[in-house]
Parts: sequence; C-alpha cells; structure tokens
Amino acid sequence: MAVSSTLGVASGLDLSSIVTQLVSAQYDSKISANKSSQDDVQVKLSAVSKLSSALKTFSDSLDTLADASKMAAKNPTITNTDDIEAFTADTTNSASVGSYDIEVLQLAKGSTATTADGTFSSSSSVVSSTAGTLTFSAGSNTFSINVKAGMTVDQLRTAVNNATDNFGITANIVNTGDSSVGSQLVFSSSITGDSSNNLVITNNNSSLDSVSTVATGSGTTMSVTDAQKSHITIDGTDVYGDSNELEGVISNVTLNLLAKTKTDSPSTLKIGTDEEDVQGYIEDFVKNYNTMMDVLDELGKSGTYTSSGTQLTDGGDLSGDSLIRGLKSQLSKIVAGAVSGANENLNTLYSVGISMDSDGNLEITDSNTYGGSSGEDRLDDALSDQFDNIASLFSGDNGIASQMQALLKQYTQSGNGLLAERTTSYNDQLDQLIDQSNTLAEKQTSYEEMLTKKYTALDTALAQMQQSSSYITTLLSSL
Repeated sequence: MAVSSTLGVASGLDLSSIVTQLVSAQYDSKISANKSSQDDVQVKLSAVSKLSSALKTFSDSLDTLADASKMAAKNPTITNTDDIEAFTADTTNSASVGSYDIEVLQLAKGSTATTADGTFSSSSSVVSSTAGTLTFSAGSNTFSINVKAGMTVDQLRTAVNNATDNFGITANIVNTGDSSVGSQLVFSSSITGDSSNNLVITNNNSSLDSVSTVATGSGTTMSVTDAQKSHITIDGTDVYGDSNELEGVISNVTLNLLAKTKTDSPSTLKIGTDEEDVQGYIEDFVKNYNTMMDVLDELGKSGTYTSSGTQLTDGGDLSGDSLIRGLKSQLSKIVAGAVSGANENLNTLYSVGISMDSDGNLEITDSNTYGGSSGEDRLDDALSDQFDNIASLFSGDNGIASQMQALLKQYTQSGNGLLAERTTSYNDQLDQLIDQSNTLAEKQTSYEEMLTKKYTALDTALAQMQQSSSYITTLLSSL
C-alpha cells in the first residue's frame, strides 16, 4: 500500500518518507525471506519433477530387457529357390538353432464337387421344381440349405455362400461356353486332409440328386475330387499334415505352406539367434542407465567450499537429499549383485561385459586394465556361447531389468510413490508459505495504516503549532 502523498504537506516535513522507511524496516526482510523460501520450494518441486521424469524414462526403456520373449527370440531365415516363396516359419524361444532343407511336394486342399456335364444350361436354370433340403458335410462339420421350388442355380450358389452356419463351403458357377457342358456348379470345401474329409452332400428329395454327391433316387450325382494332405520333406524325411499349417514337425517351429517347390530344389530354413538385436538392447541399457545417473548426480551433487568455508560452486537442487542417496545405493546393489535363478556362469552384469567405473557409470570396455578379457569380449562370448542364458539375467521376476523396474516403481508410482509423497510435502510447504505471505501483507497494510494515521495527527498538530507560532510572532512584532 502506497503512503499518501499529502502526508507532511501541512507541516512541511517528509513524513511520508518516514512512514515508508518504518514499514520497510519492519517487513522487508520478512517478506524477502518468505519469497526466498517459496523460490527454494519451487526449485525443489521442479527438481523432483525432473527426477521423476528421468526415472520413468529409464524404467520404460527396460521393457524390452524385461521381456524374455524378446531377449531369447529365435530368428527364422528362409532362402527360397527359383523365386518361389514356398512357406513361412514361426518360432518360439525354445526352438533349437539349426538349418533344414525343406521341399514342399504337395499342399493340403479340400475336396470339390462338380455337377455333371449338361446338367444346367445357364446360371438361371432351375435346380428343382419341388422344394427340398441339401445337407453339406465334411469331417465332423455339417450344415443344411433349404431349396425352394423353382430356385435357380445362381440363387442356390448365393444361399450356400451366405449360410450363417457354413463351415467353409464355397459355391461357384463356371460358365463353360460349351452347350454340351453348360454351366457347372462347383462346391469347394476348405476342410483338408485325406479322403475321409471329402465333401458329402445329401438330400431328402431325389430331384436334388444333380446337386448332391449321394443320390436319393436314380439321378446323376456330382463328381468329387478327394481332399488331400500336405506333403513335405525335411532333410529328406517325408512329413504329412492335415493342413498347410504344420506345427511341431520341427520342435517349437510352425511351418505355413504357401506353394510347391520345384523338384530337387528345396528351400532352406535357418533358425538362429537375434544376437545383434540383443547386443543393441544391452548397449542401450548401459547408455540409458548412465543418462539417468547423470540426472541423479546433477540434482544431488554437493557444493564445494574453501578451507575457510567460502562457497566455490553451488550444490544440486536436491543436494543432500536422502531420497537420491538411497536410490543410488539400491541401484548399485542391483548392478553389483548376482541374479538368483540365472545360470551360474552368467548371473552378473560383469559376465555380459558390463562394469562400473569410478563415477558410478556403467561401461562396456574395449580393454581390461587389470588383465583378462575386455567388456566387449565378455559380451561377445555371452552372445555366441550362452545366448539362451542372457534372458534369465535380465528378464523374469529376479532379472536385472525386473528388479530395477520394481525399485523405480516405488519412487515413481502415482499417489503413494516416494516422489509423489515428496511432491505433496513440498506443495504443503508452499501453501504454508503463501499463507504466511498473505498474513504478512495484511499485517504490513495494517501497520502502514496505523503509522499513517499517527503521523497524520502529528502533521496536523505541527501545522497548528506553526500557525500559533506565526500568530504570536506577528503580535510581538507589532508592539
């Protein structure tokens, strides 16, 4: 609140300045201290937010390492001959590394049923003048179609294709252009295997014998081509399947057959490890860990001082905070510890080439000062000789990545995480400081008003005294 500019006018004294100085002497240091405290808390809130972001970013980067399916993935590579893509392959992590020559001699297919030559002259020909039912069966599957009197070939095709319980029968019409053959109705089944899975079509009306494979009367029925199995060779060994998806013919591998290979021109399936990808995941882990540690070091560093106590450099925004010290200590234990349940020859980060330098950062060295193999050599050996054991070091409940994510969750979890609790505490402090600031402002205003009132009265009294003095002086001078 500004002091009235009229204060002191009557007396001619600078009473306004006096009031301002008195108010400043009483409250400036208190207001400044409060503002400084608010700024300090705001800095800490910003620092906690920065720390939380760094921890979450690192935790998210651990998702791949924590996923055993990615860390132990096997990579199928197929070399096709004559530009024929004969099959694709899917593998599980348990697939064995190896190479296989595979010939696709026959694809599995379902059976077909075709009407006899001359049965229908066109797609608009009437199937039957009387109503009946056609029942389609293949293997253990079945469904039925009601054939209305006067239904055409094309209408029957549509009814079959649109049947809601159709298990895989497709109806098509082939318009041959040959008057002696006419239009042929063809039913194709998706049920593959041997002839025991052939399409069977029965009826309850002999006038439907022409669109059936089993006659009720003496009419001509549809001709049937047999369903067939798939047939391949794996390194010369014959393998048969009821479908074109062959699961487990090679342990933990599924082959999806697409086309026949040419005679004596097998395709080659190689199952290998994703060593390059996993190496990249491990190197990214080292880089991301160090990036997080840089943030921890920056926020938690101590200031430096001379022997006489003069400060040379500022400390971090969370200097001396036990939260950072505790986190760094727990991370160091995980980094240096052995993983329970991992292979005894590959149960530490050191065994995959990762070590910690004097600053607490991770590194994969290209040399070893103390002799022995370098970090790069240890990593290469692990990838080439113990690939399947790497996943158990990083993944699973006890893996390095899983341990770190569990630890970081204690800090970053919304609501009751350590950083959330620290943020709540700082916000409470800030609210208290703001309340104190408002109280100081109110007291300052009241104090200023009190002084203004007091010095206004003094100003009036001095003015009256000056007037009385002038009057007396005038009287005396007239004697």
